[in-house]
Amino acid sequence: MPLFSILVAYYQGSVTKEEYLRGIASLKNQTFKDYEILAYHDGPLLDKSFDLTIPVKETITRHNDYGNSLRDLGILEAKGKYILHFNVDNILYPNALQEISKEILRMPRFIEDRNSIIIFPILYRGWINVNGVRYLDKSLSEDTFTIFTGFPPVHSNIDAMQLVMKRELWLYEGGWYDKSSEGDGLMYQKFAEKYGYRTVGPVLGEHW
Repeated sequence: MPLFSILVAYYQGSVTKEEYLRGIASLKNQTFKDYEILAYHDGPLLDKSFDLTIPVKETITRHNDYGNSLRDLGILEAKGKYILHFNVDNILYPNALQEISKEILRMPRFIEDRNSIIIFPILYRGWINVNGVRYLDKSLSEDTFTIFTGFPPVHSNIDAMQLVMKRELWLYEGGWYDKSSEGDGLMYQKFAEKYGYRTVGPVLGEHW
């Protein structure tokens, strides 16, 4: 049983081939190797004209619900103890899983006994936060980053990839049950309040 399952939600046209390959490469380049990648494509029109580099499961029909049904499917099929959700417009830094595993080992009683969750900061490229609301600022240069901390985790200030939670807790909570566009933030806020959370200090990824 791997320590982590990374669940990838994807739909043809949601990102370019280059963005897809960049995101998947960031998962494959993790320095910590005790993990599995489960990738899902929403609908049967997967472009196989280029090397996807990992197996991708296609749904028979398109759910068209922001990847939420794909995440729920992944929770059921995952074998890892902890689950991390990932969209292919994201990037995980090479040391991400290593740092998260260190936190689990550093605070085992807090994480294990209390069934707590882990939240880690990421960077948003070209996004700004104004009074808790995210806006795409097209005036920003490509080199400008805004730290997107999610502390405290509120629904308008957190991304799907920022939370790491036990698979058994996901199952206990009914899987990925919120199919709305803000489902990640709303559920994560609830989980943080219910179970408590630890934060991993360094920035471990990016959302483009």
